Amino acid sequence: MNKHASNHQHNILLFKTFWCFYFFHTLSYKVIDSQPTPISPLVGLLMMTVLSAFIYFHIHPSVTMYTFIFFYYLYMAYLNIIEPEIVNYIFLFLGIIISVIYQSYRLIFTSTVLSLSLLWYLYERSFTIMKADITEADLIYFLLFAVFIMLFVLYYTKFTKSLWTVTKMKINEQETELHSSQEYLQSFFTYNNDAISVFSVDGKVISVNPAFERTYGWMKEEIVGLEMPFIPEPLKKSAFDRFERVRSGESMISFETQDVHKDGHFIDVEITLSPIYDQKQTVIALSAIARDITEKKETKEFLRRTDKLSLAGEMAAGVAHEIRNPLTSLQGFVQLIDEKSPEHHMYTSIMKSEIKRIDGIVNEFLMLAKPQPVSMKPHLFRGILNDVILLFETECALKNVLIDVRMNIRDTQLMCDANQLKQVFINLLKNAIEAMPNGGLISISVTHYENELVITIQDSGEGIPSHMIKHIDKPFFTTKEYGTGLGLLITKDILKQHHGSMTIESKEKHGTTIELRLPLIPSAVLSL
Repeated sequence: MNKHASNHQHNILLFKTFWCFYFFHTLSYKVIDSQPTPISPLVGLLMMTVLSAFIYFHIHPSVTMYTFIFFYYLYMAYLNIIEPEIVNYIFLFLGIIISVIYQSYRLIFTSTVLSLSLLWYLYERSFTIMKADITEADLIYFLLFAVFIMLFVLYYTKFTKSLWTVTKMKINEQETELHSSQEYLQSFFTYNNDAISVFSVDGKVISVNPAFERTYGWMKEEIVGLEMPFIPEPLKKSAFDRFERVRSGESMISFETQDVHKDGHFIDVEITLSPIYDQKQTVIALSAIARDITEKKETKEFLRRTDKLSLAGEMAAGVAHEIRNPLTSLQGFVQLIDEKSPEHHMYTSIMKSEIKRIDGIVNEFLMLAKPQPVSMKPHLFRGILNDVILLFETECALKNVLIDVRMNIRDTQLMCDANQLKQVFINLLKNAIEAMPNGGLISISVTHYENELVITIQDSGEGIPSHMIKHIDKPFFTTKEYGTGLGLLITKDILKQHHGSMTIESKEKHGTTIELRLPLIPSAVLSL
């Protein structure tokens, strides 16, 4: 606090004190004197009005300070001159003491000079009442008393000024430190990437930071005052149990749970709960720091799936050839038995079917273990799709499946590996046929959108249950009794190599729709 501000505060304090003194003096004056003259109160009122104007119009604090002291001595002199029997001259020394509140050496000296001058002046005027009360020796003692008061006040001022200086320095340091701490905490709260929320002890939201708004979708204005609406209903009991433990003073660090976004989807979070104490070490609020680990868990799951694929690849690379050799021998002997002993045809046909299935599984494992080299060349898409449909013609006839193809394109070319792209349609048509054990319709629509070729494959099969649809592209997940769960994974991998994409929509008992998008080469775009 600077000198002017300090003087202004002291002026306000002295101004209020003088008003109280003025009212008290006016009241006592009327009690003491049965026939008081109104002149003294009016003079006092005039002076207080002038001082009020100084305060109201914010006159320079130092000017106001000296005006206060000057008016005080002026009023004391006036009272002693016109009413010497009422006002005690000891009040002349009070101005020196009053000067202490300003901690100003100059003002103390000024007050002392005014006190001594006024005391000597009043004595020399030979007031009868004052002469009767004191002698010249007493006057000297009063003068010495005034000097003693000045010395004492000067020493006190020097001592208190040093104390005030040290105190102000400490207060300023504490205020600066507190301000820095507040700024740090506010910065930490506002700019932290983790979602931070503060709750009252009854579980209602007090405040949230911007990261909370981004993570949970709730704006601060919407959620403040609510009772934790982001906790899923099935998890509320355990959440409130944790809340009670933290309210009792316990901290809970980095536990994993699930919260719910404003739009309804679940968020995997890692939360730290801590109590907030007041000066009496009473828990007054709770804080929660939540970190969205949804992506982290998805990455972890992806790595786990990758490890499984890597393991499958290593297994396939290690045993495929060892399996293939005896498998070839078995296939030869089964074929020989089938030819030599027709009566065992029922058994040998089953054996040949199972050997064929084993061989197919080994082939899929080998594709994962050692991806085939991609040979990208321009190919007519119509020819690739027709070759695959021709391959399934016999199987479709046996299983009463009809394939309806509608191509809204001309001689469209793709930059692709024809064999791998055929593998994509083989996998998808095979899945569609197996989804319709009692026959049905497979509709294939081919069109273009801007610079992409859009292929839609829709079957009228059993469809995929909603709780399973999000798992169908995971390795080893299958809805078939004898499936490997690798077909769609290989399909997506081939599409990725061709910069394509695949989306699957399915509803139980209403079939499945698969949409493929493949980029066209510029010449193909121009030919559409």
